[in-house]
Amino acid sequence: MKQGYFLPVLCFFLFLFSSPVHAFEHGYTLDSDTISATVRNDCAIYDSIGGDLITYLPSFSGLTVTGTSGSWYEVRYKNKSGTHYGWMTKDDFTYDCLIYDGREKQILADGYYTFRYYRQKNKRTSSALTSIEKLNAVSEVSFPCRITFMGDGAFQVCRKDTGQYLLPDRLFQSGSSSRPWGDASCAGLFRFVRRGNYYGIQDVSTNRYFGMDKSGLLNFTNKVDASWRLNRTKKSVDSSSLRVFTQFDADWAGTYYGKGRNPDPASNNFCTSGCGVFSTMNAIYALTGQYVDPHILADFAVDAHYRIEDNGTDIGFFKAAAQKFGYKYGFAYDGSGDSFSQLKQKLKQGDTAIAYVPGHYGAIVDYDAKKNQYLFLDSRYLPKRGTCSFGDWVSEKDLTAGGLYAQMFFYYKAIGQ
Repeated sequence: MKQGYFLPVLCFFLFLFSSPVHAFEHGYTLDSDTISATVRNDCAIYDSIGGDLITYLPSFSGLTVTGTSGSWYEVRYKNKSGTHYGWMTKDDFTYDCLIYDGREKQILADGYYTFRYYRQKNKRTSSALTSIEKLNAVSEVSFPCRITFMGDGAFQVCRKDTGQYLLPDRLFQSGSSSRPWGDASCAGLFRFVRRGNYYGIQDVSTNRYFGMDKSGLLNFTNKVDASWRLNRTKKSVDSSSLRVFTQFDADWAGTYYGKGRNPDPASNNFCTSGCGVFSTMNAIYALTGQYVDPHILADFAVDAHYRIEDNGTDIGFFKAAAQKFGYKYGFAYDGSGDSFSQLKQKLKQGDTAIAYVPGHYGAIVDYDAKKNQYLFLDSRYLPKRGTCSFGDWVSEKDLTAGGLYAQMFFYYKAIGQ
């Protein structure tokens, strides 16, 4: 039985950022009563406050803090036998756990995109269409939409130009609607399914896809190849869409960054060596809103010999990754440099950057001219950098000395169709 009191995340953040480990203003907070973390070293779990030892969670295990009482945290964790609750001391948590954003991962960030449909030309003339078909027909192959994540992989889709929402397939099947767009009260839920360079838009209830029929009419179909190209119209750096993907996320922290079997499971994994991969992932997501599976990036780095065993990722990976994956995820390499004047200019133009700091890579995704601060996304926070897992606003002075001394920047820009 779950016990204890919920831990308000705001208080948890106050705990985090009052610590000297986290020295900067964070980029976003989470609206949640829990906090996610990964175990660095074996952690003791007890059946109650001061009670009997249940187990030791091994390195790279995930847990969720669900409550607090005195010097103890209540935690939820999983093992082979299922999901369990237990207690751990706050001291153990502080020294042995790394905190990260544990929200469900989105294939696309919330925000505005241009939707472009790929179809064959309509062979029917306008005069051959019925009145209802004309209502449902479109005269353009692209339109602007806002997507909003609703959980469990599902989104709502709203036309930016009309304010109307994409309706569910069932309204069409029941004949209660002749248009694909309507009021928010009737909005459908949809999943975006990646198909190479494109997406399918699938109704969560019927599993049919939104597209065009043979007459060139917007409709739902059983054709799984109904494909859309999505391009974000602005960067994903506002508080509602910003996200930092960390190397030590329990979903992949212990994954071997190499081929075959890891000779030393305590190292050469995403948690210890994956900053090049995750800075790239964060730079792309902030730029285009598109989630790139880190395993895909890591496999490419290994296969193309940009992975340096026991020493991270070669700088040539950043340009090569853009050449390999740029069109698929909507970005291109935009050069490199070491000047802050260029960094400011690129960020203002809409670029994101990967920065090399001592022994590490991080992403710089936005610039606030009023405060003269940069939004730094650190996939692996350390005390010497003073960063966190939720983005940090840092000054130019911070980036010219110490653990954040930025020596080189590699730029990505967004591309359209």
